[in-house]
Amino acid sequence: MLILALDSCGAACATGVWQDGVMIASAREDMARGQDARLMPMLMDVMAQAKCDFAALDKIAVTRGPGSFTGSRVGLAAARGIGLAANKSVIGIDRFAIYHAAHAAIGKDILVVIESKRAELFCKFFPAQNAPHEFCLWTEAQIADFIAAHPDVIIAGDRANGDEDIVKICADLAAHADAMHPDYQPRPLYLRAPDVSFPTAKASSAR
Repeated sequence: MLILALDSCGAACATGVWQDGVMIASAREDMARGQDARLMPMLMDVMAQAKCDFAALDKIAVTRGPGSFTGSRVGLAAARGIGLAANKSVIGIDRFAIYHAAHAAIGKDILVVIESKRAELFCKFFPAQNAPHEFCLWTEAQIADFIAAHPDVIIAGDRANGDEDIVKICADLAAHADAMHPDYQPRPLYLRAPDVSFPTAKASSAR
C-alpha cells in the first residue's frame, strides 16, 4: 500500500510517502506559520524523491487537529484537493489518536496534551484498560493536579517534547482506516472557536 501523509496542524510542516509500513521519502520543517506557502512545494519534492505520482497512491492521510486553526485548514485543503484530482480516498486522523498510538504499546494510562496557544491546553485521557475519555480543555494547574492523582500516567503530545514521527503514524493509522467511517473524515477537529476580532462599527457623521 502506498500513502501520502501530510501534517501542518502544529508547530511544523511535514509530509511523507509511506509504503507498507516504511517511510520511503519525507520532509519536515519547524514553523509557527507559513504552512500555506511551504506545504505544497515540500509535498512535490517528497513525491519526486519517492519516484511516484499521485495516480499510484492508494490513500492520502492528513492530520485534522486539534491544533493551529489555519494550519489544520491548509493541510486538509491540500489533501482534499489532491484526493479529488487523483480520485483517491482521503483519511483524516486526529492528533490525539496519533500521540496515543505512539505510546500505546507500553500498556499504561496515557494523557495526551496538545498545544493550543491559550491558557487551556487540548487534553485527552486514554486509560490502558478502558475506553478513552472525551477531550477536555485544561490549564497547566489542572494537568498538574491530574498527574498528582495519577502518578503512573504517561504524558504524550507536543507539550511532552516527544520525538514521534507524526506523518508515519498518521499513515500507519490511515492504512487500516475505513474511509467511510465518521471518525476518519477529512474535516477539521476544532475544540474551541477561533479567536476573531471584528471591527468596531462607527456611526456615520453624515446627516
